[in-house]
Order: sequence, then structure tokens, then C-alpha cells
Amino acid sequence: MLIDLHCHTIERSDDSTASAIDLARKAQEMGLDGICLTDHDTFWPADEVKRISDEAEILVLAGVEINTDGGHALVFGLDEYIFGMHRPAFLREQVDRVNGAMLMAHPYRRSLPWGVAPGTKSYDEALKRAITGEFIRVVDGAEVINGRATEIQNEFARLLLDAVGTPKLSNSDTHTVEGIGHVATELEREVYDVAGLIVELQTGRFRPWSAPGWIASGMNSNNTPTTRPG
Repeated sequence: MLIDLHCHTIERSDDSTASAIDLARKAQEMGLDGICLTDHDTFWPADEVKRISDEAEILVLAGVEINTDGGHALVFGLDEYIFGMHRPAFLREQVDRVNGAMLMAHPYRRSLPWGVAPGTKSYDEALKRAITGEFIRVVDGAEVINGRATEIQNEFARLLLDAVGTPKLSNSDTHTVEGIGHVATELEREVYDVAGLIVELQTGRFRPWSAPGWIASGMNSNNTPTTRPG
């Protein structure tokens, strides 16, 4: 089952140009099985999400992207923002309180300085700092592929996750309709609601997926997959 766990909408993210219904329709057209609306520090009402899901005839689930001192977290299970969630350990406590799931988005951000190349001392030092970081150790999984990243950035994420042993997933992080369909997270079992998704994320029954022919080239890329998901 292919679900894009990281999507931003014009309704609730001021840096997105895509409406939730257009993202859902595009995902259905591209052959995905579902998407998650994860806008910045804001929560979608359940009735609105159900309406979008029914209208687009595809699974649509609600999560949230929380900005923390250690990076950005994709969270499922919470329905309100509590002061202090900017601290990763506190956010983890709140997620555990509701038996939710917490993922690390784009692990290279705040860790890999822009323009630092692999094989350099600065790159190696950045990777060592990231490996010893707190955030990567309190999540249920992390993006090894982010649809808005470059190949270098995604490779940094892979090396980090390999070193720590964090389960890997992949998502578009799309802010445009064109971003849907390139990458998603493949779940081993069917899910029908947020509760089911949380179980799969907690148990690690997922893996990264990218469409054949897709190559990461950064957030300004319009490259599209050569085939639809099978």
C-alpha cells in the first residue's frame, strides 16, 4: 500500500500552492493509495478530511508537521498543539500519551550545511554531529528520501539512518500538485484510518518507495516518474 505521509496544502500551509482536494485527486490519478495532510503546526478537522477523502475517492488521513529545536517531526495521533512541543523529548512524551507515531522529516536539514560536499571534512563532521543528535533517537522512523531534496541530501539521510538504525521511509513533502506521485511510503498491510497507520508506523512495517525513473534534484524540480505505481 503506497501512502504519501507528508503533504502540504494551501489551506493550512502558507508556503503551499496546492489545495487538499487537488492533491488527493492527483494522488488517485497517479496510482497512490492514500495521502496524509501534514501542514505546519496546525490540525485538520476530521469532518473536513473525510469530505476530501470521499470526494476524491482515495484515502486521506490527517497528521501534522511540528517544528522542533532538533528538526521537523511528522506526527500522527495528536489533535492539538501544546506549548513545549518545540522540544523533541517533550513532543515524544505527548505522542506517547496518545499512543501515536512520530517521524523525522528531511533529516539533512539543520544538519548538512548548504553546499558542503561529500568527502570533505565539513561533511564528515556534519554527519558525526547528526549521528549523536537527540531527535533521531526519539522517532519511529525518518525520511531517507524526501521529494524536495537533492541526491546529496538524501544520501546524507541514508548514511545517518544506517548509522543509527532508524527505520526508513520516503515522502514527497510536496507543496505543489505536481509533486505527488514521485515518492511515497510503502506499507506492508492495508490501513483505513489514522489508528491503523499508527500501528504500522510503530511496528516498522514500511519501506521507502520511489517511482521508476524518478531522480531527486531538489525542491524546484518538476521531474516526473516514468511509470505509474503497479
